[in-house]
Amino acid sequence: MKYSSLRLISGAFIILAIILSESLVLRFLMTFYIIVLALNSGRKFRLLPNIILFISISLANTITPYGLVLFSIGSYPITLGALINGANKALLLISFIYASHYMMSSRPQIPGKLGHLISMQFYYFDRLTTKWRQIEKKTPIIGAIDQLLLGIETEIDEDSIKQTEIKYVKTKDVLIHILHISIALLLLFIFSDMGKNILPFIAQLP
Repeated sequence: MKYSSLRLISGAFIILAIILSESLVLRFLMTFYIIVLALNSGRKFRLLPNIILFISISLANTITPYGLVLFSIGSYPITLGALINGANKALLLISFIYASHYMMSSRPQIPGKLGHLISMQFYYFDRLTTKWRQIEKKTPIIGAIDQLLLGIETEIDEDSIKQTEIKYVKTKDVLIHILHISIALLLLFIFSDMGKNILPFIAQLP
């Protein structure tokens, strides 16, 4: 098996665990975990863009208020339920971004036409999220989009998308990726009903 395929399988299991996570604390831990994995695979992390994304999505979700009213801006209520729901959505998006970085760090090539299409989608998403951070902040939005797309177009060809060197899986690699998956599954178990029975304080967390 190719190393890139192992990384893709590992990432798919972790994404599934992220999707299944419902607790805000659990999703935060899952997001933190996938960011650590992405950093370990050679990707970069910038705090400010992620904070802006988190705050923007959380506040946008207050358009549909529900739950405990924390305070009001004029006649517009800011509710705890809406903020928690928005924070959950923001963490889900951030975790997906870094999961794609983690999975694409070894440039996986899925066999078949459908597999090639999926590989290309991951590749485009990875390059878009990576190169967007390299654009100067004062660049107008239309110009920034043009610069982004042109930059990706010049570097994307079949040779750049394919792996220049095929790395095959060793026993150590399998064990490491099993550990990655096991940690995600362990977090899911801790926040499950069975886990809450073992650790009652978990049930008190949002």
